Amino acid sequence: MQALGITITLNSLIQNLSIEKLKIEGNLIMSQILIDERWQGVAFIALYGKDGKIVLHSNPHLIGSKVEGIQDLFDKKSPYYHRFTLGTGEEVFLSDTRINIDQNQYILRVALHLYPIEELLRASKIYLIFIFLSAFIVILAGITTILIFGKIEKMQIKLKELENLSILSRVLAHEIRNPLGSIKGFSQYLSKKISDPTLKEYLDIIIKESLRLERLTNELSTYANPENVTLYEVNLKDLIYEVVLPFIRQNEEIEFINQVEDIYLKTDTDKIKQILNNIIQNSIDALQDSKDKRITIRAYQTNGKIKVEIEDKGIGMTEETLKKALEPFFTTKPKGTGLGLAIVERLCEVLKINLHIDSKAGQGTKVCLTIPK
Repeated sequence: MQALGITITLNSLIQNLSIEKLKIEGNLIMSQILIDERWQGVAFIALYGKDGKIVLHSNPHLIGSKVEGIQDLFDKKSPYYHRFTLGTGEEVFLSDTRINIDQNQYILRVALHLYPIEELLRASKIYLIFIFLSAFIVILAGITTILIFGKIEKMQIKLKELENLSILSRVLAHEIRNPLGSIKGFSQYLSKKISDPTLKEYLDIIIKESLRLERLTNELSTYANPENVTLYEVNLKDLIYEVVLPFIRQNEEIEFINQVEDIYLKTDTDKIKQILNNIIQNSIDALQDSKDKRITIRAYQTNGKIKVEIEDKGIGMTEETLKKALEPFFTTKPKGTGLGLAIVERLCEVLKINLHIDSKAGQGTKVCLTIPK
């Protein structure tokens, strides 16, 4: 646009002059254009004849010189825009336009420096990069906000569920435990008094189901209302042995491998025992159809924390089952309550213990507890 503006201005001035008069006044016209602030960035202005000789030039010393390639411009579409590299090595933008003076054709050339445009392009690129980064930050902030709100919503749902479970557990404790105790107590009393084998069998079923319902009520109450934390100093090795011993006596076909160091820590022993009990019981259940009946228990200190690992070579879990393993009431066992691992997770939250489960179908399961000292 700048080259076009200069060309139109010069052309309107030149049309009223003869070539002889133009040679006298042309240099003055070109000098005025070069110093005009509106036409900043002009490299040079020149007028060429058909023979390639310079008729006028913003540099008077070049007038009369011959330039190669000018003759070809008379056959090209006018105006003809292109780039050209000067003898100094600078690349300029050229506008070559055919004009008529005294019924003869000439080429009016306007050469513009490229650096103002390049600076503008650089500024535009920087601006575009800034716009892109700003948009990216806004999008990232939006996605982060959505994720945060999603997590908050999930936490609110979970808190609501826990609140509902808490109310339900209190109802169970009040409305079910008392009559359940009576049913279990009288069934046990009658079982001792009655000698009829058939009636005794029925009473045993009532006692067994009463115990199962009592266990479910206790588990639900524990999950929904974990008791306050009471800290005691304990030797973790002794505590684990105390938990494992009853399992060893009841499951002689299973090999328990204890790799536990002498570690002292302050914790709620009852809650730790319940966590270990539930995990070990799950491992035992997983070994029912396994040939390699081993459960390995490790406990060691690392980076100022205590790690307890319980690993079995049982049936393991699929990825889908592992994702749901900690959900309340989810179970793959025929008579399971689905609260074992849910209680483990709940108690771990209360004790600030990090719970991590690795499992592969057909290869076994490893549960890792990271306990702060």
